[in-house]
Amino acid sequence: MKTLQILIVEDEVLIAEFIKLNILERGHQVTNIALSFDEALEAFHLRRPDLILLDIRLYGLKSGIDFAAYLSEQKKPPPYIYLTSQYDQRILSQALETNPYGYLTKPIRKETLWTTVESAYHLHQASQVVQPVITIQDGKNNYNINANEILYIQSDHIYANIITIHDQKITVRKSLQQLLNLCVSDFLFVCHRSFIVNVTHISEWNNNEIILKNNLTIPISRSRRDEILLKLKDFNP
Repeated sequence: MKTLQILIVEDEVLIAEFIKLNILERGHQVTNIALSFDEALEAFHLRRPDLILLDIRLYGLKSGIDFAAYLSEQKKPPPYIYLTSQYDQRILSQALETNPYGYLTKPIRKETLWTTVESAYHLHQASQVVQPVITIQDGKNNYNINANEILYIQSDHIYANIITIHDQKITVRKSLQQLLNLCVSDFLFVCHRSFIVNVTHISEWNNNEIILKNNLTIPISRSRRDEILLKLKDFNP
């Protein structure tokens, strides 16, 4: 998984430091620790985080719920997870109405912290994914294809065969690069001069090959091996 930049908004310094140590242990980074609404506001704009751990109660008049309301007004707000030791049902109901991506009750266990943070980030990323539909013509028929449903694309001289997860095969007179430009999907990448694969449909891989979920084996280019393996690691933590 990518290294996340995490903002901690927590007015109990010892708890904030405990969370920070465990976040660092997991390999993520902490952009700042804020004790109040105003400090959180400043830290958020100073260095925009990938995710926020947000205590419901904060030092001062404004709460974590107030900060969540502020985030909801921003363009593409990061996901946030509430931290609390409160059991006031009214407060909890108000917090849940802001649609957080998770909820942690103190005392916090590091394993629960790690799981909640990474699950929340993945859920947020999935919610941001646009389902790109492309129109392809094979010389006779036109097809509307969801780019994320492409399993792989194989070059065949001046043609390319597009294989979908539904076992559909469409042959077009285009290069791999032309198709990659047309698809505009973060999930599709060239792993070999003859293949484009969809990273979301990979079951396993090694230094030399990729195995798709349909058990098809596709080679990895030696010249681009390091780049490809890094991409695979980023998408498959």
